[in-house]
Amino acid sequence: MAPDTAVGAKTPATKLDIHPLKPVGAEIFGLDLSQNLDDDTIQAVEAALNTYGVIVFRDQDLGPAEQIAFTQRFGDVPRHVRQEYALEGYPEIHLISNIKEGERSIGSAYAGDGWHSDLCFTKTPARYLVLNAKELPRDENGKVLGDTVFASAADAYDSLPQETKDKIDGLRGIQQYHRRQAIKQQQREGDHARPDLTPEQLAKTPDITQPVVRTHEGTGRKCIYVNPVYTFGIEGMEEKDAEPLLKMLEDHIVEPEAEKVYRHTWREGDVVMWDNCLMQHEAITDYALP
Repeated sequence: MAPDTAVGAKTPATKLDIHPLKPVGAEIFGLDLSQNLDDDTIQAVEAALNTYGVIVFRDQDLGPAEQIAFTQRFGDVPRHVRQEYALEGYPEIHLISNIKEGERSIGSAYAGDGWHSDLCFTKTPARYLVLNAKELPRDENGKVLGDTVFASAADAYDSLPQETKDKIDGLRGIQQYHRRQAIKQQQREGDHARPDLTPEQLAKTPDITQPVVRTHEGTGRKCIYVNPVYTFGIEGMEEKDAEPLLKMLEDHIVEPEAEKVYRHTWREGDVVMWDNCLMQHEAITDYALP
């Protein structure tokens, strides 16, 4: 189900050891991301992202500064509005953790629950995301918990009936960060409740619209760009009228799961990178939130 390379795309000089995953994604072997990789290698990684959407690098030993340096090779690194969950000394890194210091969560304990595209509620969402596994939750038998699942919003668009493509062309979805935060506050009031958004955070995250169909800047592929976490309506439609269309599109991205979803079981030292337009993802929060 991996898309073909775009016609006219520049072929990277460096050849990577790429092993496709099923049904989407790929694993790249032989790269040490802590090193200062040459431009041809970075170009080859970006080409792989354009083709496979999500890339897995195993057995990495990236410190925070090295992670930022690697990520910056692909463009500017945005800072999440929830800076209270930034890794200390590294505002570019959003810490995900179920650990508490007293009553304070040291990181975002339930980041990513629900299918979504990161930062879709901002005017310029991040192009790529990098997640670096340092310490993993496990059950009493040592089994790793907290898998992350990925699905291709581009493959999903390609498989829509032409009638549906025509219907959604030009529509804009309404992204509401504040509304989702209020819902999460209610859901998580008893476990890792987040602090209220500050006036500054509220000002940085107004309701915005994004195209329901977004065109990928690297390949020209079209991608469904709505999700059940942040998209609450369609511009120009009553919310109740937009709900069935949104649900149909959201379900179409990920169902049937066996055919469309790659499930990544983490190991310490894994670095997973994905294209934030081509892919949607969800964190499986099957671990305790003490």
